[in-house]
Amino acid sequence: MGGLAAYQRHHEVQVLGQEVYKELDGDGFPPLPGVLDDPVFRDLPPPPADQPVSLGRYKPKEEKKEQEVNAAPAPKVAAPKVSAPETPASDTSASPVKPPDTTAPTPLPSPPHTTATPSASTTPQPQSVPAPVNLAPTSFLERVRTNVKIHVLLMGNDQVELDKGRADVLVVLTFDPRTRTLSFLSVPRDTRVRIPEHEMAKINAAYAIGGPTLQTMAVEQFLGIPMDKFVEISMGGFQKVIDLVGGVTVNPPFAFTLDGQSFTPGPVNLNGEQALAYSRMRKEDPRGDLGRNARQQEVLRSLMGSLGQLSPDELNRVLGQLQHHLRTNFSPSEVVELRQRHDYLLSHQQTVSVQGVNRKIGGLWYYLVSPQERRRLHLLLR
Repeated sequence: MGGLAAYQRHHEVQVLGQEVYKELDGDGFPPLPGVLDDPVFRDLPPPPADQPVSLGRYKPKEEKKEQEVNAAPAPKVAAPKVSAPETPASDTSASPVKPPDTTAPTPLPSPPHTTATPSASTTPQPQSVPAPVNLAPTSFLERVRTNVKIHVLLMGNDQVELDKGRADVLVVLTFDPRTRTLSFLSVPRDTRVRIPEHEMAKINAAYAIGGPTLQTMAVEQFLGIPMDKFVEISMGGFQKVIDLVGGVTVNPPFAFTLDGQSFTPGPVNLNGEQALAYSRMRKEDPRGDLGRNARQQEVLRSLMGSLGQLSPDELNRVLGQLQHHLRTNFSPSEVVELRQRHDYLLSHQQTVSVQGVNRKIGGLWYYLVSPQERRRLHLLLR
């Protein structure tokens, strides 16, 4: 009977995993031009030789080798395929070249030879891929067992349902097994960036334009770091999961009122509706969006603590009630492995702030982040 019960529980988890599982578009090489090869990061020093470089969610597609049989298209596949893995390695290889076949990072000055002699260049280049950099495993389950940092993007929209509105919450979680620390970086939603393959806009507009895929790319481009995984939750799901775990404990730094909810200084347990108002207020906060980000992180840390204490069966029940509000490219086995290998995630945490200035451009308020600040964040998190 025990074996049958275990099998049934495992099957239920797998079914729920399929309900919320979603692959992002463009997980293979090459990334869109500019996403991981922004010239802002070009002159940064490379990582130490003993520090493996992670390609994150980007996976070289070995099956494309069959296309090399045709001489004409071969260079277009081989050139980005070889150069793209080196982007997160040092970020010194970014290329400002505009043509789509050469905008992927190219640390070697050999692309012209690629187009001139396709048959000669496509053979030696794949063999040289591992040589310049120490690449981490491309499999997430294998990578999570190493000392490589893991980057997870948490995005929450401002609507009750998924696929609507903008990303009201953008938090990058960085798991660092070397220092055994989990870092929280909130990207201000008004940050002015160039949305990949679109115009300048607030970074959270990427969600409205292209859903979780484009939003992930926008954050990757802003930091110059590929994300390993993403978790997307609707505003309704955010409120619901807090109720399911019995609320979150926070400590308001000052008194304020929003959406009929009032808060006073001191520790308090909030239900989902209260926590939503607590984490969304901005106008009455002296720190503006940065203060709002800090409260979002506070709610998130409390929520993660509650979720971390749930048994597998309890967590299974919670996920079962969130399947229409949650999407992720985490599989159940990957979540279990992450919790086991990075058991410090609830006890050793730190926050990282994005420094910038508010400025009105074209009648809209933006949060402007300097190239120097972007480089600082990149070196801190990579």
